[in-house]
Amino acid sequence: MQSINGLSQGLLKKNKPDSYKFFSQPFLQSILVNKATDKSLQLSSYLAPKHWPLWFAIGLLRLTTLLPLSLLQSMGSALGILIYRIVPSRRRAARINLKQAYPDFTDKEIDVLNKKAFRSLGISVFETGIAWFSKSDALQKLCQIEGKEHLDQAMAENKGVLLLSGHFTTLEMGGHLIGTYVDKYNAVFKKAHNPLFNALMVHYRSKMGDELIETKNVRGIIRGLKKGHATWFGPDQDFADQDVVFTPFLGGIASTLTATAKIAKMTDAAVVPFYPVRLENGKGYKLIVLPALENFPSDDIEADSAMVNRTIESMVYACPEQYLWSHKRFKTQADGADRSTNIYA
Repeated sequence: MQSINGLSQGLLKKNKPDSYKFFSQPFLQSILVNKATDKSLQLSSYLAPKHWPLWFAIGLLRLTTLLPLSLLQSMGSALGILIYRIVPSRRRAARINLKQAYPDFTDKEIDVLNKKAFRSLGISVFETGIAWFSKSDALQKLCQIEGKEHLDQAMAENKGVLLLSGHFTTLEMGGHLIGTYVDKYNAVFKKAHNPLFNALMVHYRSKMGDELIETKNVRGIIRGLKKGHATWFGPDQDFADQDVVFTPFLGGIASTLTATAKIAKMTDAAVVPFYPVRLENGKGYKLIVLPALENFPSDDIEADSAMVNRTIESMVYACPEQYLWSHKRFKTQADGADRSTNIYA
């Protein structure tokens, strides 16, 4: 990997003005990259000017971690409302999902909950900086945990533990925090579309545990569980091209990964659900750990997948304003389905 010094020299070699010292070695090393030797972040691949706005944003994000958590929540809330107003496609998708999940709500109630969800989404931007740049022991001081005995009981069996969760806006914080309560921790992630953001995400998330595993790397997930690792797993999004069945979820019929049950069967891992909750007024976070799924997996893959959906659904309904409603969860339809059934069309 190209060194930080090499990066700065490449940017400064043409006698640019002092403002270009923004990209100097001390800045990139202290603000952007804590481990210059981490091969997950190949700086030499991201020197083009098109990447500079994201580098600048990450630098600002690092600086915001110096601010009080309560102030960051206020700033994030304002950012969320801005996103709500300027990204109508996601606002509409979230509204459609909410109306399906809450059929008895009035339009006004749906709009109120939708705005709360976007405020939470905005807060998550600043929480990403905290989760990426903070040390684990400092983060744990911000955290309460409820139901830790369920996690301890599962880990005591010396088998793998599949930490079943969903895509809440507190995902970055929750994923980092739950790893501080287990000795061996892996996390599963979905590759981001932006290559630089993906590299940054892999770089910083990799420091939170033993291994970061891409969603499609099923062998990697299985290998970690067989070693007795706890593994974060969020199967609640639309994974169009993977092995799915169609089961109820949040008021609709969703394409549901069969992987949760299949992986549990192959590894004899316990499936322990949990979800993170952001506390108000900068008071920190609470991890809520539920008992391991019983009689799971069975020999009925559709029933098992439906159980997974019901479990995640119960966590969403417990804290709806902190769920990622803007994801087009019901985009993939069963073979032969009428196109008119696509609720986002």
